[in-house]
Amino acid sequence: MAGDGTGDDDDVHARVKYKGVARTADGRWRGFITNKFGRRYGVGDHGTPEEAALAHDRAILAILGAHASPAALNFRAAFSDTELRFLRGPHAPSRRAAGVVAAVMRGAAFDAALERFAARAYDAHTDPELALDVAAFRLATRDAGTPLAQPDAERAAFVAAARNKVHDAAWLRSYLRRRRLVGATFEDENRWPPVVPPAVADVGDGFAGNELVYLPYGSCHVDEMMI
Repeated sequence: MAGDGTGDDDDVHARVKYKGVARTADGRWRGFITNKFGRRYGVGDHGTPEEAALAHDRAILAILGAHASPAALNFRAAFSDTELRFLRGPHAPSRRAAGVVAAVMRGAAFDAALERFAARAYDAHTDPELALDVAAFRLATRDAGTPLAQPDAERAAFVAAARNKVHDAAWLRSYLRRRRLVGATFEDENRWPPVVPPAVADVGDGFAGNELVYLPYGSCHVDEMMI
């Protein structure tokens, strides 16, 4: 086993003790969060400890947002800005943190909902925060030397980048090994995506088309009046 590297990967996983995860009597893994009084609240039973640990992290971020301590999380580096916006804030599936946590408990259903949100986010040219995330993604792909010229390909890549990295086995192995050898780095800091005030261009009374639209190469009014 040691010769093919599989044993090393298994050893990395075996050494990990995730925060907010406990084994159930039927062999599954239960995620839970703990309040300041020490009371536990379950966030679902899952098939792997990593899925339970991810549910724990998502629940904490849905409740505390930018105020969550990085030390309380298992996989802070695994979250995209798109997912963070989906967990807490005006783009979350519920205005109440309890509603978001209930969605998190559904595991795969939450991941599917996140993918649908990411697809909508790519097309949401009138939302300044989501447009900023798309612009940041374009900049990152350009800097990496892999710009995507076709809109459909870029859209699919943006959706893929929004997924939680815990679902990528290669990333997870690398992350766990790095945490074991190096410890926490800047990637594990709880940085929250920027909040952008709504952009409104006032073009006079009685004009219905003063909503600013964010496009890949500039901005214009919905009636195609350039500004």
